[in-house]
Amino acid sequence: MRVQSVRRENLPEILEITHQALEKDEFFGWLNPGREKYPGDLRRNQSIRLRSRLVGLGQYGYVVVTEDGDRDWGGKPEVAGFVFLHRSAGDEASKKWRTDTLFKKFERKLLDWEIWYDTNFLNRAEDPKRLAEYIELEPWNSFTVINPRWHVGLICVSPKFQRRGVGSMLIQQAQKLAADEGLPVTLEASIVGRFLYFKSGFKIVGEVKLCEEYTDALMFWEPKGLEGTWLENFEGDKAKMKK
Repeated sequence: MRVQSVRRENLPEILEITHQALEKDEFFGWLNPGREKYPGDLRRNQSIRLRSRLVGLGQYGYVVVTEDGDRDWGGKPEVAGFVFLHRSAGDEASKKWRTDTLFKKFERKLLDWEIWYDTNFLNRAEDPKRLAEYIELEPWNSFTVINPRWHVGLICVSPKFQRRGVGSMLIQQAQKLAADEGLPVTLEASIVGRFLYFKSGFKIVGEVKLCEEYTDALMFWEPKGLEGTWLENFEGDKAKMKK
């Protein structure tokens, strides 16, 4: 298997993996209580948001695809998992990662409208009050004191390829990009995903209670040789971000 940049033709497979991977996710289920009754609404919303990530400013997607010689090779490459990363702004080096085009700007405008309309009028799977509660918490802003950095926005592995090292390959891609710039990687972790991140050298630096049933772990990775640049008070799998 190999890692490569996401292509538009990968989107149908990515959408299917997203649907399968998040189907039993605790927080995702809380946010979308109507997902079983309105599966079409859920898939439509997921599709719009994935397309939005594809053209997002500073967003980069990568997939792990199968190759000839891999187990389960079916004669053509198959997406085993994917990750979307975000390179923050604020420094000179970020400019090369945040280049834009007129086509992307136009598509983002259309997708922003599509997301707004779908969220407010069409999506019966999602609970609007719960979505508003989540947005108000803004867990993604917990890391804004640390810039520049790379952030793992979404990572999913196909159930068919679980326990095959796909998740590690995707995280290593994020770590490579960050290490090349001497930057850290941040992410918000579900309970299920924490073991992978611990194994990859991440530390828990905080928690955000998203709802009564679910707490988000804020996790942080420092490149080799730069340990202690952004973190302090190391204790097992936990640390604190320097202020």
